[in-house]
Amino acid sequence: MENLLPLLIENLVLIVAGFVAGIINTVAGSGSVLTLSALSFQSVPTGLANGTNRVGVLLQTLAGYRSLRSSSVGVRSLWWLILPTTLGAILGAELAIYLGKVNEIWLNRSIGFTMLLMLFLVLQNPQRWLKESDKPLEIRGIKKIMLVLLFVLVGAYGGFVQAGVGVIMLVLLVAFGGYDMKTANAIKLLLTFILNIPAFILFVYEKQIVWQAAFVLAISQVVGTWVAVRFVTTHPKANYWVRLLLIFILLVAIVHFLGIGTWLVQQF
Repeated sequence: MENLLPLLIENLVLIVAGFVAGIINTVAGSGSVLTLSALSFQSVPTGLANGTNRVGVLLQTLAGYRSLRSSSVGVRSLWWLILPTTLGAILGAELAIYLGKVNEIWLNRSIGFTMLLMLFLVLQNPQRWLKESDKPLEIRGIKKIMLVLLFVLVGAYGGFVQAGVGVIMLVLLVAFGGYDMKTANAIKLLLTFILNIPAFILFVYEKQIVWQAAFVLAISQVVGTWVAVRFVTTHPKANYWVRLLLIFILLVAIVHFLGIGTWLVQQF
């Protein structure tokens, strides 16, 4: 019984983290911060945690996309975003495996400043985040070229470390691409699923996955995704609440990754 209790606690932590991450990843992003923290609680090394997290991300993004997709967000219509994102993901995953345990201070600061930029974009023109549209959006010219280049970088970031990539995608698709929130969420889930396929294969090949923990996280993340999809598709003010959640997540991420919380504790 004494040996069983720690195992139950560890799995309970994974289940709760996975469920909440599934909700956050579907309606906004950055839920991987929770799942990676839960794996860290079990003393899983950073490299293994990075790979283990990909199993749940794959399953939950596929489940979420299948529930939110429409005729305007199919694979054929988005090939121009899928290809650069996938290319970037392969490069990013290779780099993550090569480095093993990354320089966490450098990585955290980079994520923090990225989230600060994303917060600035989210706070601009609030009405853009609240609009709804059933019409497919056609992106052309320089905006399309810029999005292609940006999503090579986004894919590389997502292949390297999953945490926060959904937030970055969602902000770029709405603030820069001009998509409405629901469509952007569906595209975000599709691209996150696709960019994680090559990353997942590489992590499996390099034996960088703790399978027992991965399956527990995956199941709970899918359940969280179903709850989130129901909210997004039925709640009349879903876009409003998703934007507020996104701002909250960005603020928490900025405080955490830039070390502001640690600095404040040291001061007082």
